[in-house]
Amino acid sequence: MRKAFFGFAVLQLVVVLAQFYLATFGAFEAPHPAPGDPDAAINHHVTNGSLVIPLVSLLTAITALAARAGGKVAGLSILPFVLAAVQLFVIFPLAELAGTTDTATTTAGLVVMGFHALDGVAILAVAVVVVRRARALVKGVPVAASAGAHVAA
Repeated sequence: MRKAFFGFAVLQLVVVLAQFYLATFGAFEAPHPAPGDPDAAINHHVTNGSLVIPLVSLLTAITALAARAGGKVAGLSILPFVLAAVQLFVIFPLAELAGTTDTATTTAGLVVMGFHALDGVAILAVAVVVVRRARALVKGVPVAASAGAHVAA
């Protein structure tokens, strides 16, 4: 079961890395599609971030629990799901309150939307830590030793 957890952890990292690629893929589409265009390239980023990442995160956390990886590791595994929810239910609504719409932005809205990228970086960092912890479990290395702490000799 630990190998399955490692596999899901790697899959989680892959879909998070894909999210960064898909953001750029959509951002540089030219000519720019009309807001809400169902054929817009950015829709791949939206689907991955609102559906795929949360689903894979949930499955990774369930697999971590089944693999008896520990509460902290399972909690880290579900964190991308939580951070994706922050994007959808905190950052985007705050940007709208700050005046951002589908067709216009405000300085305050752009400041708030900057947290969208920072939240994405946090999701990436968590996914990397989960892969490291899962790899350590597969190898039988204690989690504390896999955390990257090195003692000077």
